[in-house]
Amino acid sequence: MSDRKKATEETKAEEAGGLEVRRGRPGRRTAGERSQAVLELFAGKATVDLIARRFGVHPTTVEKWREIALEGVGAALRQGSGKSPREQELERKLRGLERAFTDLAIRHELVERALSERPSRPGRSSR
Repeated sequence: MSDRKKATEETKAEEAGGLEVRRGRPGRRTAGERSQAVLELFAGKATVDLIARRFGVHPTTVEKWREIALEGVGAALRQGSGKSPREQELERKLRGLERAFTDLAIRHELVERALSERPSRPGRSSR
């Protein structure tokens, strides 16, 4: 099927499905518009190319919206049951810093004790 014929059929499908064709400033879409586009994509109501054409953006932009939405869904489903990779990394760094701090605190205490238990030197006369 030729690209021209395919585009004509997709346009007819849009009109038949009652989907509104949006034109406007390319790349300037509200969060609501992006959400609607991704939901239509997930529901199988439209293809990436069709949504891109309708919203006046490049197909890779629509694919990026889909990736972001999937990441958000994943984070929402992990909520309460797991930690994100970033949280795990920060916790690992925190444990390392806590160990280093504990080691330094112990060393400081040992030095303090050694200095306080050291016999004082006899005083010298000022003569």
